[in-house]
Amino acid sequence: MSIDDFLYSLGGAVERVITLVMKGLKSFFFPHPRESPPSFLISGRLSSKYTPHERISLHFQLLFILYIASGFVLVALVNRPFLFLALSCVYLLYLRYALNAYGDFLIDPAPYRFFYYGLSLLSFLVFVGYLVLKRLNENVVWYYAYLLAVVVSVIAFWVYFKRKFGRDYTYGVVEEVKNDLVRVFVHDDISANVKPGVYWLPAVPDAEPGRVVKVLVENRAFRGARPVRILEIYLSQSSQSSTEPKNATE
Repeated sequence: MSIDDFLYSLGGAVERVITLVMKGLKSFFFPHPRESPPSFLISGRLSSKYTPHERISLHFQLLFILYIASGFVLVALVNRPFLFLALSCVYLLYLRYALNAYGDFLIDPAPYRFFYYGLSLLSFLVFVGYLVLKRLNENVVWYYAYLLAVVVSVIAFWVYFKRKFGRDYTYGVVEEVKNDLVRVFVHDDISANVKPGVYWLPAVPDAEPGRVVKVLVENRAFRGARPVRILEIYLSQSSQSSTEPKNATE
């Protein structure tokens, strides 16, 4: 191969790499809804048996926990504020990308967007406030006061979220009818504070496998809500990939 051919091939390879990088950056900073569900490396393996909704919800949960744990180490233990700021920028950019690219695979995207954006921003401000307080070298009383302010802020955020998006019902899919009980699969539902799983509920007329049902949930202090009984049955049948009600009937 001549030098000219080598330089030409090298230039073509560099051009392709630059094109791929620019395309990736454009997709990351200006994300569009994807047509197929994501395949996350860690959360995808942990929840491979669940629906796209559960996998994406679990991914956001693990992502937020990792951010909080990393932020605590960088801020409280090793005192690296600039690394924390860099971590926060990367986390918030990725959170924005994931919510815009894959948010439509969530059954009800709006509450999840509000919850993770709001809680992430609140967590960032809590860490920044702690850094400022530590730099001022204030009396320990100020730390207790700050901790109290953080607790009040978190409670206020949760109360506002419950008032804006909270509800005492969720949706599920009937899987089995057995005597006077029906087995209902319920998706993860942040608005109803329900964990995903299978629940046995009292049977009602017309509850057949595949039917989408509206389920009353019972809130429990410091615990997830619990489905207690079926409120409505919908005519259309569904799979576990979607529980959006259609053609409701009493």
